[in-house]
Amino acid sequence: MVGVEFKSVEEAESFYHIYSKIIGFSVRKNQCRKNQAGIVTTRSWCCSNEGFRRTKYIKNPNRVREPRSEIRIGCRAMFRVCYSKITKLWVVKEFRANHNHCMATDMQKHFLRSHRKISAAELEQAKLLKEAGMKTSEIWNLFVHQNGGWDKVGCTKKDLYNSLAAGRRGVDDLDANTTLTFLQSKLDIDPEFFYAYMVDEESRLTHLFWADGASRFDYELCQMPLVVLVGSNNHGMTCVFGFALIQNETAETYTWVLQKFLECMKDKLPETILTDGCRSMNKAIEDLMPSVVHRTCSWHILNNAIKHVHEEGFVGELRNLIKRYYSVDEFDLRWNKMLLDYNVENNEWAKALYSSRHQWADTHLRGSYFGGSTATNRCESMNAFLKRFLDEKLPLWRALQHCEHGLAALRYGELGKHATDKLSTPVLKRTSMSEIEEQFASIYTRNMFL
Repeated sequence: MVGVEFKSVEEAESFYHIYSKIIGFSVRKNQCRKNQAGIVTTRSWCCSNEGFRRTKYIKNPNRVREPRSEIRIGCRAMFRVCYSKITKLWVVKEFRANHNHCMATDMQKHFLRSHRKISAAELEQAKLLKEAGMKTSEIWNLFVHQNGGWDKVGCTKKDLYNSLAAGRRGVDDLDANTTLTFLQSKLDIDPEFFYAYMVDEESRLTHLFWADGASRFDYELCQMPLVVLVGSNNHGMTCVFGFALIQNETAETYTWVLQKFLECMKDKLPETILTDGCRSMNKAIEDLMPSVVHRTCSWHILNNAIKHVHEEGFVGELRNLIKRYYSVDEFDLRWNKMLLDYNVENNEWAKALYSSRHQWADTHLRGSYFGGSTATNRCESMNAFLKRFLDEKLPLWRALQHCEHGLAALRYGELGKHATDKLSTPVLKRTSMSEIEEQFASIYTRNMFL
């Protein structure tokens, strides 16, 4: 490779970028030397894993967030060209091909930083779509569709968010009076139009709600619930096991859903299940999966406690009983003391809750793995995530297609986590057990290790 000539420094740079993408590593500019006239005579590029991160960026006692994953691990691969006054060409003077780290696979190459760039045309298109009211996530999905896949867009979703945020213009203050006048005029056209607002002590608009007649009518329509069966993977991310569109939420319906789920999974039972405490679902689980450890969402329990026990401090005591480990005898002592302290010994809801303690108290669930969750927030966030892809006016086949798009987006995020774990190393805290820490860092995923 040494001695190869290029017509320009840009041509040399383009060559090394193409080479690095084929091999599977990221590059960055390194040294640049100029002559007395300020003209570049030497230019070099190196692997992004070259050098080491400065100590001051790692050992910062005032750090608020965890440091970014380490990619600089002393790799010596590099490419250097110099300008020849005789031939008027750029000549390769040094080329080191050996790396001290693994290369990215074909499915990971588009995550490499030096090979990620949003084109000027797509950035302008994104800005126009943003001004037209499209969400950044929707613009990203459009680019994925236009280019034929996540890996062909040329940048990551985060790159698009950053590019749009960098060029964001300021928004003028809302003219409250004009807005309220406009909403009032809507009543002349639509008698069912509704709006309400709130102002602060300085008469500034703080809250605004509105809905037209069609929206109020749609709210009254019966819709088919979408059931999503989810879990967590080794990155602590949500993974989807299946979807079910059902007509009602009876025990018979949920029994059918679970039967089909088990049929799909070749009758392999899950180790644990976390639900919101729905009685119909509970009945189906008891009938079909009696051996599976079933946990009830702690958020729903505490929310019900607020409704059934109107004593200040009760919810906090109950939260401790849910999330702390006690011996069975100590748990019972604390439970009985709580009932006496808040005068709820005869409360029927409290009695029913105690009878189901094996489904919500960590004391009785010790040894069962729930992916770090005690509540169904993973399901709630999944529902919110899918709403970005779904609309009740969509035909059924299109709704299923959009569910597939949402699922693909989740798996793309998981692929990104895999790439990050493979192509970088975590910054270790260097405790007295550094060898064990290094071993665990090499075994566990980044999210689990940190």
